[in-house]
Amino acid sequence: RALGGGRGSEREMETDDDVQAGANAAGVKTGGLNIDIHPLVIVNISDHGTRKKSLAKGKGVRVLGILLGVQEGRDVEICNSFELDYKVVGGAIQLNKDMLEVKAEQYKKVFDKYEPLGWYSNSPDKVPLGEVLEGDLQLHKQIAAIYENPLYLLLDTSMAPGSRELPMQIFESELHIIDDAPTFTLAKSTYKLKSEDAERISVDQVSRLSQTGTGSGSSALSSHLTSLNSAITMLQKRVQQILKPLEAMQRGDIPMDHNMLRQVQALCNRLPAVDNAEFDGELLDQQRDALLVAYLGAMTKGTNTANEVTDKYNLAFERQSRRR
Repeated sequence: RALGGGRGSEREMETDDDVQAGANAAGVKTGGLNIDIHPLVIVNISDHGTRKKSLAKGKGVRVLGILLGVQEGRDVEICNSFELDYKVVGGAIQLNKDMLEVKAEQYKKVFDKYEPLGWYSNSPDKVPLGEVLEGDLQLHKQIAAIYENPLYLLLDTSMAPGSRELPMQIFESELHIIDDAPTFTLAKSTYKLKSEDAERISVDQVSRLSQTGTGSGSSALSSHLTSLNSAITMLQKRVQQILKPLEAMQRGDIPMDHNMLRQVQALCNRLPAVDNAEFDGELLDQQRDALLVAYLGAMTKGTNTANEVTDKYNLAFERQSRRR
């Protein structure tokens, strides 16, 4: 299943996702597949969008990825996901198919029971119920050329924090005959949330962090990092206040202030001298210690692997000798 294959007790929650008539672009579908979604998938998509938004300095950025899970007949269970890279060419999204193949192969080695079931996307802007983003149909056709009958999960990340409704829609692929021509469409479907014990613990921890900014086991670390960030920010501001008049003096914008220069020189003399042999020696010692720990970990792992191979070899030849 989603986290390491552990079974545990499961809990299902039916989403109150009533379908509205007259939805365009994506259509509406009340039957079809029985889709179960694990919370890990939603957390992955939200984390992916948040990281990209942070790198873009608060600007909403669209993210894409592949859904992984298990399908048995009409029952579909979406358990995990991985990210996709893309580029925009002429206003159209082009997937990085090489990266897709590599990541799919890597996940297949780790989660051999999972198979690609579709793709996901976030929505930086509000999307009406039953509709998809512009260009989603063409992007869905690219995925359908690789995987048969893919699902499409759309997570609306534009909603304000604190909303009690899950801003998520899932669509199935459909082929209709319109004007005597086959037309590829997306139909909105229903889903259930299915979680295991480990997932419920993780989601509960994430919800605590999002509501209070701290959580059990991490409040001390959060406060420590917050204080460090505040101290570094204040130090940076003070250094900039000193640098600005010095740079202005160097350019000749303001007259030379020798009294201020003497104060800056005295301040620099008070800083600890780190460019000496003693400091270099301590730094090298710490680097050697870190490398030694890494080497010991690699040796331990290699020794364990060798022991497992030896045990299997002895077991195999012991069975052969008994047969003789």
